[in-house]
Amino acid sequence: MRKIIILALTVFAPALFAHTIQLSRPDNSSVVVDLQELKLLPQTIYTTSLPWLKSPAEFTGVKLSTLLKHAYGHVPMKVQIRALNDYHSTLSREDILRYQPIVAYQQNQQYMKVRHKGPYWLIYPLEKYPEIDVSQYHSQMVWQINRISIKEEQ
Repeated sequence: MRKIIILALTVFAPALFAHTIQLSRPDNSSVVVDLQELKLLPQTIYTTSLPWLKSPAEFTGVKLSTLLKHAYGHVPMKVQIRALNDYHSTLSREDILRYQPIVAYQQNQQYMKVRHKGPYWLIYPLEKYPEIDVSQYHSQMVWQINRISIKEEQ
């Protein structure tokens, strides 16, 4: 019986934890949000082309600024977005407020799976702001997001 439980945890644990985002503060405290909680926040839909897709796609999610205000009470000066594979990017408050990227959880009205860059993907509205359709901003569109943290100024 013990082996069955260990096997079940090994198989299902990654799926359970892959659908949450841990939001951390410099004092090491954190808040964990899941899909159901994200869906309670105001939703935004962007239709945009991305370098990784053959055609424009519709993305549904929550503005990063809204999520940060929900978790921290404000939009920090810098935040680090981290993926399941530890890839990460740092975004400035200025860019977050100016371009309003979303933490998307649906692409073309389908929930995104890990194998398709989900369950969460940071999406900038490149159609609305063609000036950010450059590698600097492409590299900030982290997929498979699992952590967001305040990046302390240095």
